[in-house]
Amino acid sequence: MMLLSLLLAAAPPVLLEPDAGSAHRLHPRRVTASSFLSDSLNKHEQNYLPLYIADEDPTTAWVEGVKGRGEGESLEWWGPALTKAKAYRLFVRNGFQKSAKLFRANARPRKVKLEPLLQGEKGPKTTGTPLEVELRDVQGWQEVRLPVPAKVEGVRLKIVTTYPGTKYEDTCLSDLRVYVEGDDSYRQEAEAAAFEQVRAFALERKQAAARKDTGAKVAWPPSYEAETLLTLNRVLNSQNPVELLAKLQEGASYRAALLQARQVAALMQKVDLEGAGMESAEARATWTRVSATARKPQEAEARTALSVMDDEGLIDVAGLLHLDDAGFIIKDDTSRERALATLPSMREREAREREAEERKRESCVPDCEKKNKGDEETDCEQECSEREAMSGTARTESELLEHALQNGEFVQGAMTAPTAFLRGLGEEGGYGSTGLDFRQTLVRYTGKTADVVLVSSNGAVPLRVHVLEWAKSGSPARIASITSFIATSASIRVVRYRPAP
Repeated sequence: MMLLSLLLAAAPPVLLEPDAGSAHRLHPRRVTASSFLSDSLNKHEQNYLPLYIADEDPTTAWVEGVKGRGEGESLEWWGPALTKAKAYRLFVRNGFQKSAKLFRANARPRKVKLEPLLQGEKGPKTTGTPLEVELRDVQGWQEVRLPVPAKVEGVRLKIVTTYPGTKYEDTCLSDLRVYVEGDDSYRQEAEAAAFEQVRAFALERKQAAARKDTGAKVAWPPSYEAETLLTLNRVLNSQNPVELLAKLQEGASYRAALLQARQVAALMQKVDLEGAGMESAEARATWTRVSATARKPQEAEARTALSVMDDEGLIDVAGLLHLDDAGFIIKDDTSRERALATLPSMREREAREREAEERKRESCVPDCEKKNKGDEETDCEQECSEREAMSGTARTESELLEHALQNGEFVQGAMTAPTAFLRGLGEEGGYGSTGLDFRQTLVRYTGKTADVVLVSSNGAVPLRVHVLEWAKSGSPARIASITSFIATSASIRVVRYRPAP
């Protein structure tokens, strides 16, 4: 009896709706799993994918995909990179909560192991102290508090034991909410954007299910598996794509792909939007500013298939990899030119404001001492220092405008049959970042299909080049393999991705 009481005391309480108090809600940038159920029903209903644990819908669920009840299978939730975290507060809707009947019919996780995660050079690595907890076999929300190190990026939930289903052996998890306790500055807009991605994913899948088909020219497999061909560990002092790829030795297994990657890197150097790029006479003669659309959205399928890769740049252009799925419309540059014309006067005004602010800072301590004369408890130097720290280093209006003007989409060659597509996209930096991240994606086409996608950024991974090999026959078209060259500040890796068997 005492043992039973201890087990029940350790079990999470059941809640109608999560209440995280002052903790901040986080949304995943990606969710991966060691397996998920894929069968003829899944093909059309799309209810079993890992990301469905983040869609706030109990009628969808992640369902593991191995024989038996899935003990040992795991789910990885990846959010923003935090540097001042203290604990994750996890809220779980256990089992398949579409209905009471399905909840009982399918298996549910019983004991789970929770592990804080960091993204390492070669993949996920655990950090901090893991926690094993027994979930209750009931519908509704359950809370688990997981202490985490200051630096953390995600959490792995591993199924240790299960409650058996009355009809099926498949183990299901409907939802996982993550909140954080800590001192990182909360970025509400970034979290809202991340959740909007999840919502768009769910909507796209449901629309595809209603049509019984995406109608796209490209068919994505359920998932890809990765094989590392080379890891070169060295400090890289350059973010130039040509220089980074020049440091890589030519291996027999990827020599042809490396040649293609270097060709596209050389093209990127000519049209780099952060350099002279599209302002050169050569670029203006051969490139056209456009607005690109994916006629047959494929981001949801690509995000699922490429979850092992973790590259938003490639996922974002999934609907443009086959030209019959893509559409390009010439974009008028008039509004951009008007905005450019306002920059000089904007910079002059900001320079005057900075001078006034500097004078105010210089007079802060004397003014404070004069105001608090005779008050020995007031530390004017500390007060002024704290005031300056609170003011921060917010980006100026002209900096934000310049950054926005770098954004854009361009095609090389004829609009109906372009040879290349370039997109520049500025985004708010991650947690702990004070700058703006600028990502450029360059797609090269051979015939109707893309053969190379280069993604460069000023973030933690400055360069990814993906060389696509397409199946030689069949409709819709299928990507038989992707050879990726991935450069960070400390290494270059060559990874080959193939559809998982």
